[in-house]
Order: sequence, then structure tokens, then C-alpha cells
Amino acid sequence: MKGRSLIFTALLVLAAGIVLIITHASIRSTGVVTTGGILFILAGVLNMLVFEGERKRGREGRGVFAATFSWLTSAAAVILGVCMLIFQDTFIPLVPVMFGILVAFSALYQFYILAIGARPVLLPGWLYIIPIALVGGAVYIFLQRPDIHDPKIMLATGISLVVFGAGSLIEGILLGNEHRKTLKEKKASEAADAKASTAPLSEDSASHEAVPESPAPENSGDTESGTK
Repeated sequence: MKGRSLIFTALLVLAAGIVLIITHASIRSTGVVTTGGILFILAGVLNMLVFEGERKRGREGRGVFAATFSWLTSAAAVILGVCMLIFQDTFIPLVPVMFGILVAFSALYQFYILAIGARPVLLPGWLYIIPIALVGGAVYIFLQRPDIHDPKIMLATGISLVVFGAGSLIEGILLGNEHRKTLKEKKASEAADAKASTAPLSEDSASHEAVPESPAPENSGDTESGTK
């Protein structure tokens, strides 16, 4: 998984969460359903575009399971969002359930990133606090009642989205740093190997140049002394 795509998703989710927190007191059940439907559609379409872009560039290497999981979750998110927009009266009583599922899915996605998606990079263990907190937020939303507790549902959902976005932003930055570090180490290793392969040739030529020519023996003087 690339840190850049994760950071981009995190910024969008952060923006949505901040909007929900600011407007939590003014949005009623109908607005909750509408907002939830739009978020599901945007999340599904965005995930499809990111996955397809990485696949075309040959960067998706997680196998058939990851590809199937990504497409199924994206399609399910889009379908659910469209249904929420069309059948609002049917979904109003299910507002706590829908937003609880949204937050629970965010927690599962965080667990997936930390356990599998970030490989071969090993992210810090304290980041598991984020999906655990999201699980608590999902349980709280499940226990609320629509119409009566609409502001609480919106506020809890907005806070959960901000937590998810902040966690994804941290993970994206860490992944980007690790990828850049790995790339630098790879380039340094290649440069060292190239230098090592050319070093023996340079030493041999230098030693060959350093050997002085031996002077010619002076035999004429010795011959004359022996004759006398």
C-alpha cells in the first residue's frame, strides 16, 4: 500500500468528519441518511479509482484475495449509498445501524492496514489504539435511537471519522517515509556495489604504474677489471 493514496483518503475523511462535527446539531434524520449515502458513494468510488490506478501501474501485488475484497467492498459501499439516497424513509430508523456499520468498517480497515496492508513495513504497535477506539465508537452509535438522538449520532460519527482520518494520515506519512528510506538504501547499495566492482581494476593499474624499471647491469667495468 502506498502512503500517498492513504494520505489522500485520510484528508477526505478528515474533512467529512470535521463537517459532521460542526453541523451535528442542525442535521436531522433525513440529513443523516443523505450524508451517509453520499459518504458511502464517495468512499466506494474513491477506493475503486485508487485500486484501479495502482493495478494499471503494476503496483498492486496483494493477490486475488485483496483484489476481490477491494472490489466487493467498494461496490457494496456504492450500492448502499445509492439505496440510502433513494429510500430515505426506509433507512431513517436504521440511522444508528448504518453509521455504526460505517465506523465498524473503518475499524476493520484500520486493522487490515496495520496487520496486512502495510507489509513489508511494520508500523508501530500503538497505532492499534485507533481501530480499538473506532470499535468503541461503533458500539456507542449502535445503542442510540434515531430522531431522539440524532445530534449524538452525528457527533459520534464525526469524531470517529476524524479519528480514522488522523490515524490514516499518520500511517500514510510513516509508510511514505519508510518507502523513501528503502529507496535511498537501495540506491546507496547499488552505488557501493558499482564502486566495489571497479575498485580492483583501479588498484591493479595503480600498482602496475608504481613498479620502477630495473636498471641495466653494468658489465663493462667488471669485464675490464677481470682482464687486467
